[in-house]
Amino acid sequence: MKTYVIANLKGGVGKTTSAVNIGFSMAKMGKRVLLVDADPQTNLTPFFTKSHGESGRTIREVLRTPEKISHLIVKSKYKNIDIIKGSVKLKEADADNELALKKALSYVEDRYDICVIDTRPAIESITRSALYAADLVVTPVLLDNFCRDNLLLLEDGLQEIEQEFQWKIFANKVENKRSQRNIYSDMVQKHDWDFLDTCISKRAAVENALALYKPLLKHKKKNDVTNDYMDLAKELLEV
Repeated sequence: MKTYVIANLKGGVGKTTSAVNIGFSMAKMGKRVLLVDADPQTNLTPFFTKSHGESGRTIREVLRTPEKISHLIVKSKYKNIDIIKGSVKLKEADADNELALKKALSYVEDRYDICVIDTRPAIESITRSALYAADLVVTPVLLDNFCRDNLLLLEDGLQEIEQEFQWKIFANKVENKRSQRNIYSDMVQKHDWDFLDTCISKRAAVENALALYKPLLKHKKKNDVTNDYMDLAKELLEV
């Protein structure tokens, strides 16, 4: 099982949207996918489960009792996708053992090809527990004036994690603007950051799908941004 952690210190860059559509796209390609909602806002969970209420089978219990993970995984409403649901009760104290999630996932690594973990925009204990489980950290960024400073802060945070993983970045909500092209060119040329080839277009279909709690492939199958996410998933599988 290969574990992808979607991480960024800036909110609003599309972490959950990316987790939803990367995971769903990989499942459509026949991969067995486990999604993990490690953000106390629990935005990932309602995309994949009919019940939004907490039942005691959430990430909070996984972090507390990693050996019970098999009983805490919930089947999603989509083929090839299971989920560890988020919890609004999740606190930093629940992740005191920052290796708990890595340990938990080791018990089910033979059941899945892919694990995708959605995180909160902060590198504290909960997010650190996800990073310790990571094979690949994936960071969506917006091509704006704050992008460079944000990536520098994230880079510092990732370097504190004593775990070997790759770090890949992709541009999200991209429009054909000169300012965005200049920012992208500047970052690629002046920094040693590993950008993926695939960029995600800015399209109204994304916000519409979010409002309906639907992956883009279930909402607008032939939209440009839907194709972008499929291309991104394919590129990530090759990393």
